[in-house]
Amino acid sequence: MEGEIELIYEIGHISIIIASFLSLLSTGVFAFNLIGKYPFFSTLIKNFSKIGFFFVLISFLILEYAFINSEFSLDLVVNNSHTTKPLIYKISGLWGNHEGSILLWILILSFFTYLIAKSKSIKSSQFHITVLGIQNIILFLFCIFLLFTSNPFSRNIDPPLEGFGLNPLLQDPGLAFHPPMLYIGYVGLSVSFSFAIAILLNKKVEFDWFNYLKPWTLLTWAFLTSGIALGSWWAYYELGWGGWWFWDPVENASLMPWLISTALIHSITVTQKNNQFYNWTILLAIFGFSFSLLGTFIVRSGLLTSVHAFASDPTRGVFILIILALSTLIPLLIYGFKNTHRIDTKYFIFSKETGLLLNNIFLITSTITILIGTLYPLILETITGSKISVGAAYYNATFSPIMIPFIIIMAFAPFLGWTKTPKKSLLRNMLIIFALAFVSSFIIFKFNTTSVFGIICGYLSILLFFSVGFTFFKKLQNLKTLPLNYYGMLVAHLGLAIFLFGVTGEQFFKKESSSQIKINEVIAIGDYSVKLENVKNFKIDNYLSETGLFKITKAENFVGKIKSEQRFYPVEKTKTTEAGIFNFILSDIYITMGEGNLKDGWVVKAYFNPLVKCLWFGAFIMAIGGILSLLSKANRRYI
Repeated sequence: MEGEIELIYEIGHISIIIASFLSLLSTGVFAFNLIGKYPFFSTLIKNFSKIGFFFVLISFLILEYAFINSEFSLDLVVNNSHTTKPLIYKISGLWGNHEGSILLWILILSFFTYLIAKSKSIKSSQFHITVLGIQNIILFLFCIFLLFTSNPFSRNIDPPLEGFGLNPLLQDPGLAFHPPMLYIGYVGLSVSFSFAIAILLNKKVEFDWFNYLKPWTLLTWAFLTSGIALGSWWAYYELGWGGWWFWDPVENASLMPWLISTALIHSITVTQKNNQFYNWTILLAIFGFSFSLLGTFIVRSGLLTSVHAFASDPTRGVFILIILALSTLIPLLIYGFKNTHRIDTKYFIFSKETGLLLNNIFLITSTITILIGTLYPLILETITGSKISVGAAYYNATFSPIMIPFIIIMAFAPFLGWTKTPKKSLLRNMLIIFALAFVSSFIIFKFNTTSVFGIICGYLSILLFFSVGFTFFKKLQNLKTLPLNYYGMLVAHLGLAIFLFGVTGEQFFKKESSSQIKINEVIAIGDYSVKLENVKNFKIDNYLSETGLFKITKAENFVGKIKSEQRFYPVEKTKTTEAGIFNFILSDIYITMGEGNLKDGWVVKAYFNPLVKCLWFGAFIMAIGGILSLLSKANRRYI
C-alpha cells in the first residue's frame, strides 16, 4: 500500500515534467512557425496545449489528495497541515504555502492556455499559433521554476506522525476563495499580454485582433476586483486592527495591476471605436502582466515578512526576477523595433477620447506613485540595511489627490461624445449633476469633519452616483436597444460610487475608543455603550479560545450582543485575535479583546465604522459590471 501511494506521488511529479516538456514543444512549434508556415503547426500546438493542461490538473489533484489525507511522506504536507485541521483548511492548505500556490498559478495559466487552444473565434491560424506560443513560453518558465526551486512532491524519508500545521492567520474560509480569485486575475493578464505580443509579431496589423483583448481583460479585471475586495474583508475581520486597507506592499502589488488593467479596458475601447491608442493599448497589456509578475516577486523574494509572504529562499526571488525581466524587456524591445501603426486623428478637448486619455494618465501616474512607495523601502533596506516605513501618510498625500481629477472626469465621461461634444449640452449636464451632488452630499454628510479629503471624497461619491443615475435617466427611451456592455459600464461606475461612499464614512466619520475594563464594566463608542458581560474559555477542534461576551446598548436601549476572541493554536504555538463584529445594514461596531485576567481586566478596543459595508458591496458591484460587459454579444464572440 505504501509503495502504491509513493507511486501516485511520483506520477504527480512526472505529470508536471510532462507538462513542462509539452510547453517546451509548443514553444518550439511557435519558433519554427516564425521561420516557415506549415498548416499542421496550428493543430500541433493546440493539441500540446490541451494535453498539457490535463497533466497539470492530474498533478494538482494528486497533491490535493495528499493534503486531504494528511500524507506526511511529502514535506509540503508536513510543513503545512495537521490531522486535526478541518477539511476546508486541508483542501485550501494546498495553496497556503509557496510551492502549492505556484502549482495553483500554473494550473490557472494552463487552463487559460487550454481555453485559447479550444477557441474557434480566432480565424487566423498564424495569429492563433503566436498567442499559444507566448502562453506556452510563460508556462514553461513557471514549470521549470516549480521543478527546480519549489518541488511540491519533495519526499520525507522518515515521515512523522503529525504535521506542523497551517499558519493560524490562514485558517479561515477566506483562504479557500481569496487566493484563487486573485490568481485568476493575476494570471489572466497573461492572456492580454500574449494577444498584444502576437499583434506586434505579425507583419500586418488587423485591428479586429484588438477585440480579443477586451473580453479577457474584463474577465481578469472582474476577478482581480473581487479577489482584492475579498482579501480586504478577510483582513478586516481577521487581523483585528479595525481597518480594511493597510498599504502593505503585497496589497499594493495587487492594486497596481488592477489600476493598469482598468486603464487597459478603457484604452481598448478607444482602439475598437476608431483605431486610436494602438501603441498605448499594447504597452498597457505588456505592463499589466509585468506588474502581476512584480507582485509575485515581492511575495516570493524573501524581502518581506508578512502573512502574504511564503518564500524565504532568495534564489526563488532571483528566478522570478529573471522571468519578470524576460517578460518585460523582450516585449519592450520588440515594441521599440516594430514599425508601430500611426493614424492621423484630430483630438478635441471635449471628447470621449480625450477624457479616457486623461483618465489613463491619472491611472498610470497613481500606479507609479504606489510603485515608488512600495519598492523604495525594499530597495533601501537591501542596499543599506536601513529600514523605513512608507504608510498611509505618504499615500494620502500622493495617491488620493491623483484620484480626485480621475473621478471628476469619470463622472462626466458618459456625457462626452466620440470625437466632439456640443459644449452647451455638456455644460448643462455638468451643472445639473454638480448642483444635485452638492445639495445631496451636504444633506447626507453635513460635512461635520475637519478633513478636506473627507469633504471631497463624500462629494465625489455623490457626484459619480448622480452621473450614473442621470445617464440612465437620459437613456430610458432607448433601454432595449442599448448593448449589455453599456449597462456594464454604468454598473461598474455605480460600484465605484458606492465604494467611495464607504471610504468617506469609514475613513472620516469613524469613532474609536480603547480601555482596560473588567467584567460588567463599559466602554463608550460614539452613541453606543459596550459592556463586557463575561469571559469564557473553550476548546474547539484545532485551537483554544478565550471569548469575551459583549452587550451593546444605545441610550440604554438594547442593540445586540457580540463576542471577541483570543485564540491559541497549540500545534503552531501561535496566538491570534478574532474581532467581534456587530453588523448593521451598512455599518459595523467592531470590537477586539486583548490579553487580560479577572483581576486586572482586559484591554478592549471598540470602533464604530459607518458605511464600511459599502466598501466591499461597491467593489463587488464593480466586478458585476465587468461581468455584464463580458457577457455582451460584442465581447462573447471573441472568447
